[in-house]
Amino acid sequence: MEARESGRPLHQEQIAAWADCYDVLLHTLPAIQAQHPELIIIFEYELPYEAGRRPDVILLSKEQVVILEFKMKCRVLRADVDQVAAYARDLQEYHFESRNRKVTPLLVVTRMKHTLESRGSVLVTSGDCLQEALLDTLREDTTACDAAAWMSSRYEPLPTIVEAAQRIMRKEALPHIRSADSAGIPQALQCLTGIATYAHKKGKHMLAFVTGVPGAGKTYLGLQYVYESFQAEKQVHSVYLSGNGPLVKVLSSALGSHVFVKDLHKQIDEFVRYQAKDFHQNIIVFDEGQRAWTQERMAQRNPGRQCSEAELMLQLAEARLPWCVLLVLIGEGQEIYKGESAGVDQWVTAISRSKRAWEIVAPSKLTVSFEPLQTMCRFHARDQLDLNISLRNHLAQDASTFINHLISGEINQAKSLVPSLKSAGYTMLMTQDLDAAKAYCTTRYKGQTSKRYGLLVSSKADPALMRHHGVDNSYEATSMRNMDIAAWYNDPPESPKSCCSFRQVVTEFSCQGLEVDLPILCWGPDMIWNGNAWNLYRPMQSADSNDNRYRVNSYRVLLTRGRDGLLVFVPPESKLFPIYDLLRRVGLEEL
Repeated sequence: MEARESGRPLHQEQIAAWADCYDVLLHTLPAIQAQHPELIIIFEYELPYEAGRRPDVILLSKEQVVILEFKMKCRVLRADVDQVAAYARDLQEYHFESRNRKVTPLLVVTRMKHTLESRGSVLVTSGDCLQEALLDTLREDTTACDAAAWMSSRYEPLPTIVEAAQRIMRKEALPHIRSADSAGIPQALQCLTGIATYAHKKGKHMLAFVTGVPGAGKTYLGLQYVYESFQAEKQVHSVYLSGNGPLVKVLSSALGSHVFVKDLHKQIDEFVRYQAKDFHQNIIVFDEGQRAWTQERMAQRNPGRQCSEAELMLQLAEARLPWCVLLVLIGEGQEIYKGESAGVDQWVTAISRSKRAWEIVAPSKLTVSFEPLQTMCRFHARDQLDLNISLRNHLAQDASTFINHLISGEINQAKSLVPSLKSAGYTMLMTQDLDAAKAYCTTRYKGQTSKRYGLLVSSKADPALMRHHGVDNSYEATSMRNMDIAAWYNDPPESPKSCCSFRQVVTEFSCQGLEVDLPILCWGPDMIWNGNAWNLYRPMQSADSNDNRYRVNSYRVLLTRGRDGLLVFVPPESKLFPIYDLLRRVGLEEL
């Protein structure tokens, strides 16, 4: 009879690992049980919604959760340490029954001898020292608990953007996330819901702005707003519009539908050509509103059009909707291409040219931007709509601030945030060996089919240099015409088209608004540190010229894509040595 585990075939490697774990526990647990008879042991507890992700052994009491992860190896790998640390982080934060317990991660490396040491929050022990490690770790006042209640506990991890969209399509509620509460998502949603109710009852056209740092949950909020609006009012239709082609492709592929998420540029074309007579969505979420095309950009692509996308979007709403809420999501410092530099200003211009009296709701920091319109429309300041804490990085809420300091050349400020980021489980690694970076990812996420990792690189990094080091960022290799971007993000790790295969890289244009669990950022010579400051990409232009700002913003985008952290590959080239030294000085650890 074929051996199977949870419906999956069992491999000899897994059977050998279990036998190895059993031998160690057989010699260790009798002494532990003698001192802690109330302790409960749980094998292979599968984390809900995590596609088979599970720690090897849990030792459970009313006061404590001890995680044992066994590795049949003769040395300690950083990837294994980080794997068990992530188990502890997620149980502590997302597992309801574990929140008031102390969660302690142990890595048991069974082929080593006489080893007992701390690696950050993880206690690393050899098999022969496990008994000592447990006696030191377990509290004296261990009391029994309800194991069934613990195993059936609510577990509500922060969903990826794709997972959130899939739940909405299935009409499922999004999980209650503690970190989302602290980041102000519920307050922002409540504010937006009130705006929709007001607009519906009064027949108003409302323009709302949500601002936020990368990873603050703007897309998550927009998706939840669409869902909440649909649930609350049966006659309210909603749509999520984005000019981000890769995001639209990734979400549409994952959902198997083009109804929920639509391409903004195509919607605008439909309005201009056919007047979009079937457009009836009262709630419109406009993703990445700072990247809406300017009038000049529209004219370049479509000669004869004398309106920006912002202006055309207002015209569409005015022509087709008796009332609406147009929610514009603004990512700060994320304009990365020509025609995207106008930001909020083009929305001000669009309102000034409108024939309807729109009402504006936005964070108070945008008050100055809308002052020219004070005689034309009402402005409501609502600071609940400013999301300034990153959600993407689990508990590491200062990750975005760290990256902003780094790319601004504020090295001491960046360095001061590193200890808290690391203690929150945020991976911060660097290497000059690309193969080592790939091996780290495949080892850390082995068997975790929902996890994604892959290669990211700037579109302006020298293609010849990057190709020499195994990273092909040429236009031919990264163009949307030549790669299946939906498969890159959505395919399972074993697929040759998956990001996890490392066969293709994505640039800032293909990852903005999207995320992976751990990106390998391949640093290029288009962002060089001279020992005191960042060199300008275009030395003959001012620092605030579009070309120079786009380079800085591109690295801001690339550096903020990871949910679990950041792994930077710096090619071993003399011109890039200062980058490696800088990252080491800031606090990244060498792999």
